[in-house]
Amino acid sequence: MPELTSLVYMSVAADAMTDADLVAMLREARLRNGALGVSGLLLAKGGRFLQVLEGQEWSVEDRFRAIERDPRHREVKTLSREHVDARRFDGWAMAFGAPSDAEVRDDPGFSTFLSDRSPLPAALAGSPADWLLRWFRGRDLQDLPEERVSLGRHAA
Repeated sequence: MPELTSLVYMSVAADAMTDADLVAMLREARLRNGALGVSGLLLAKGGRFLQVLEGQEWSVEDRFRAIERDPRHREVKTLSREHVDARRFDGWAMAFGAPSDAEVRDDPGFSTFLSDRSPLPAALAGSPADWLLRWFRGRDLQDLPEERVSLGRHAA
């Protein structure tokens, strides 16, 4: 089996996004990422995104370059890049707030990591991605200037 790449980035939403915008992003990205063999988790909170992408290096790099060009994102920054022996996510999912629409909550691509503090895959434990996802979940990032977003504290 070829070696896999795991990449974690954070970005700022270029414009405010509604739950409907986020649901559309979830469904679009799940199809595209599935077709490219990319798994992972996208978190959206406080006008910021944090995402783990994992898969073959070419597919992860393809998705990341597309995100860097995506007008919905600005200030895209790589936080971690590592090689992993096996996938740690079953597929690709997205977590945001607590949507009121039960259909969204039941969507196979919706994660309750932010709203219900659901656990991460056990294989992720101790990795940079694990720490960064927990750090993001535990911070109130809304309306913070970029220079005030610090990775200097422990994850929640």
